[in-house]
Amino acid sequence: MIAPGRGAALAGAAAALLLAGCGQKPPAGPPSPGQRLYAANCLACHQPGGEGVPGVQPPLAGTPVPTGDPQVLLRWVMFGERPAALPRGRYSGMMPQFGYLSDEDLAVLLSYVRSSFGNHAAPVTPAMVAAARSAHRGG
Repeated sequence: MIAPGRGAALAGAAAALLLAGCGQKPPAGPPSPGQRLYAANCLACHQPGGEGVPGVQPPLAGTPVPTGDPQVLLRWVMFGERPAALPRGRYSGMMPQFGYLSDEDLAVLLSYVRSSFGNHAAPVTPAMVAAARSAHRGG
């Protein structure tokens, strides 16, 4: 059992170990909230450098979905709605639905993805996440 308050420290340590084991230099200093959320939710499928797994999971680096319309990205991450820019059959993996994360956590996580791995896209805000939730529920 993990002691209360130790989860974030352990997630940061795990991210640093995974990055080091993949030949990548861990970031200096403590991981950001976005890095911790990425390590806990995305790293296994999309890899430390956002390169994905060929034929299984799409890359996050240099591809249109993470840097395009944030509402398309939100619908994919929260509800599993496959973006048109991600053709069926190209990747065999399924995108888990992360709608259980808070608006703030999803905004931090997706802003990290949109500004990492060579990506340069505007951040996602908690209000954008809330709007996607509301639209999905029909109102």
